[in-house]
Amino acid sequence: MIDRFTNWVFRHRLMLVCAFGVLTLFMAWQAAHLRVDASFNKSLPSDHPYIKTFTKYQSEFGGANRVLIALMTREGDIFTPEFFAQLKGATDEGIFLTGVDRAQVQSLYTPNVRYIEVVEEGFSGGNVMPADFRPTPESFARVRENIIKSGKLGRLVANGFTGAIVSAAAPRGGSADGAEARLHAHCRRIGGHPRTD
Repeated sequence: MIDRFTNWVFRHRLMLVCAFGVLTLFMAWQAAHLRVDASFNKSLPSDHPYIKTFTKYQSEFGGANRVLIALMTREGDIFTPEFFAQLKGATDEGIFLTGVDRAQVQSLYTPNVRYIEVVEEGFSGGNVMPADFRPTPESFARVRENIIKSGKLGRLVANGFTGAIVSAAAPRGGSADGAEARLHAHCRRIGGHPRTD
């Protein structure tokens, strides 16, 4: 039995080598198109309403580890002492949320929101919210100009200057001390009782 098989292989060796060559080329071509995708999103139930909402707005608001606190005016624009006092309070609240990476908190009041402009001498820049800010018409005009120069209009501030957000993020990958779970619980408490003041 083995002798007959061996004789058959040797008689058709050219055909077998060609067949294995074609098979090898086909497998190599298939392997070149292989993509490993073990992303987090693949493990989510795609038909769940929460996940549908998450995927719908993911490109606009970032990942699932981002917390956005939005403040909107009822009428007029944001350049009032009352609005800026509320924005300052919301920024402080965002910075001190348990489980938030404080370096990633962004608001008009945080020092990581900056502007750069070209002047005669070269470049000039600074914080959007100047250190000497006082709620006066002159200061509000300066902040408005800084917002436009910073490129944050439409991102941290609404296009019509009718609202602003505080953006905070939990560290990626979670934490061993459960800070991310505490952040989630805190956000659920806040979200359950929206403030209208």
